[in-house]
Amino acid sequence: MNVSAQTKMSVGAGLDVMAPIGTFSDHWNTGFGGSAEFDYVLTEHSAVTGKIGYLSFGGKNLPSGVTASYSGVPILAGIKYYPRLIPQDGPVHVYGHLELGLMAGSVSVSGNTLPYSVPNGAGITLSPSVGIEIPTAPTGKADLSIRFFSISGRRNIGLRAGYMFAIK
Repeated sequence: MNVSAQTKMSVGAGLDVMAPIGTFSDHWNTGFGGSAEFDYVLTEHSAVTGKIGYLSFGGKNLPSGVTASYSGVPILAGIKYYPRLIPQDGPVHVYGHLELGLMAGSVSVSGNTLPYSVPNGAGITLSPSVGIEIPTAPTGKADLSIRFFSISGRRNIGLRAGYMFAIK
């Protein structure tokens, strides 16, 4: 990653698709949402990140007459690492990303819910991912990643497609 050819800060937004896995997939369908990200380059190989977003999952396998959704706002801080897997002056940058934070979530249930109950509240969130950044303009780049996303043990595999803009 050629830091001298770019600014140290960038912001962007992306769309997320999350596939629940394990026991989380027993009661929740595919999740959808979006997120905004801020990156600050530390070195040629690393950047610190901040991300805030919104995710929503629809319920499944519920009692007759009951509908449910699980939604929340993940707030994450992380670090990206850019290894030299391809020539450093090449246009594509591969990265590994580790994020940690909280997801303030809630469950909305309607219909005949007795004795059905569900937990609400914040969950510790861990999200390792791998991705690529592809320059598309002098100050912009497409950002594509695949990630594991765990919200206090509620596990997902996710895809994110975003766009980042350099801040001067």
